[in-house]
Amino acid sequence: MGGFAGARFLLNPFQEAIIRRIYGPSTRDGRRLVRLACIWIPRGNAKTTLASALSLAHFMGPMSEPGGQVIQAAADRENAGIAFKHSHEMVKQDRALLRRVRASESRKRLTHRRTSSELKAISSEAYSKHGMNASFFLADEVHAWPAVEGRKLFGVVRDSMVKRDEPLTVVISTAGEGAGGLAFDLWRHSLAVARGEVEDPTFAPIIFAADPDADWQDEAEWFKANPALAAGFLSLEELRIKARRIEHFPADLADFKRFHLNLWQEGAANPWLDPVLYDKAEPLAALADLEGRACWVGVDLSSVEDLTAVVAVFPSGEDGNRSYDVVPMFFLPEASLAKKAEKDRADYVRWRDEGFLTVTEGNRVDHTAVIAYTVGLGKRFDLQEVAIDRWNSTAVTTALQREGLTVAEFGQGFASMAGPVR
Repeated sequence: MGGFAGARFLLNPFQEAIIRRIYGPSTRDGRRLVRLACIWIPRGNAKTTLASALSLAHFMGPMSEPGGQVIQAAADRENAGIAFKHSHEMVKQDRALLRRVRASESRKRLTHRRTSSELKAISSEAYSKHGMNASFFLADEVHAWPAVEGRKLFGVVRDSMVKRDEPLTVVISTAGEGAGGLAFDLWRHSLAVARGEVEDPTFAPIIFAADPDADWQDEAEWFKANPALAAGFLSLEELRIKARRIEHFPADLADFKRFHLNLWQEGAANPWLDPVLYDKAEPLAALADLEGRACWVGVDLSSVEDLTAVVAVFPSGEDGNRSYDVVPMFFLPEASLAKKAEKDRADYVRWRDEGFLTVTEGNRVDHTAVIAYTVGLGKRFDLQEVAIDRWNSTAVTTALQREGLTVAEFGQGFASMAGPVR
């Protein structure tokens, strides 16, 4: 890697600490206790190099076993090949190791001639991975794995390990974004175990991150999150340049926090609103404080997979100094809730429990629930008008008008959008 290419792989103190945390705890009969380790560490800290070395240790080193199967998995075959390339390069630089290994670079596979153990890189198309018998599983950059296929692959490989006496899964990744999905579940469990909220001695959470409440520009936090800075193979000047650039490109702040401070970002991958600006908003007003105030309601309907949204907006103040209170409600069918949460990496279950999401029975959004909720807003507040996307809305529009509400059709095009945008 850079100026270290071709040099012997000498462990830095933080890398030794990682290895001791994974391989140190043992049972009374001397068996390794940890079966799943999650290493959360920012970019540029040689995580793939370390993971590749661990893969070799289980393939042909002190952790190997006859007929062992080392799986290196990533979001796609190209990314899976990165860890494989690191492992292969380490083998090629030692003649003794090279004589013991047969390589198939096109198939991204190494085979140990004497023990018939194999090391191979795979991607997240889990449907083709049945029949495995993994002894070591490296899950690289899980934050980037596709939601449904990634979880399926993780389950398939982990299930195959029940045939082994001391299998080990090592997840190594930077923090991700959004709620829901495999990476978020692993992140949340890592925090819970690290804080002592959950007792799981077979799970090793290893987290290098800045304090979420600290100033992101504090370089001491950079060193806390990036042990490679002290080790000398991560450029402090490059981080300073990136940090200064955020002054001109504030939307890059979320990526800086995520990739260099290892702070999980709960917002969307490409937010239309700058998260810094969003965080300045006041908390949602209590509904009791809004009673009697004038409001306007927007309705966007869906049927199966998309969210149906009913959002009430309460303006206050005069032009030039106007503010808005917003009361949102969303609707999803119960049958697709888990699948959509996985696909969108959104914590719909939590939002349902917190009262922001209404779940209707069946596999389609029940529009009668949408009508009932909107009519309820009209009874509780001074509802001036309901703007509704005209697509598939005839029945709902008719029902709302029958309840005495003023309804305006609002299309998703120039005719309706141009005036409000101006």
